[in-house]
Amino acid sequence: MIRSATAKPMDLGAIESDLRSLGGPLKGKGAGEVTDSGEKSEFLSLLKEGIKDVNKNMQESDKASMDLATGKSSNIHETMLSVAKAELGLNMLVQMRNKAIEAYQDVMRMQV
Repeated sequence: MIRSATAKPMDLGAIESDLRSLGGPLKGKGAGEVTDSGEKSEFLSLLKEGIKDVNKNMQESDKASMDLATGKSSNIHETMLSVAKAELGLNMLVQMRNKAIEAYQDVMRMQV
């Protein structure tokens, strides 16, 4: 899967605001803040780090693809590995998002 060079990087600010909007009564809790149990919540920071890694892999994949297409590189093996790594990371991120949305919807459907 070779994408165009005009692919835009992910907007982390928009993703963070979407995550905060899903928070419901937990709105305003950020990474590293103390929760009721006294432990630090690091989920948001881990999620941000994962998104940044996937974004970096996608950018490297785009660069490797463009280098191969323009003749700057002739190593198709490294290019295909880079593309496969970026694709797997993106698929994992999409599945994580789907599971988080599904869990949120399940919580919202609960009878109180």
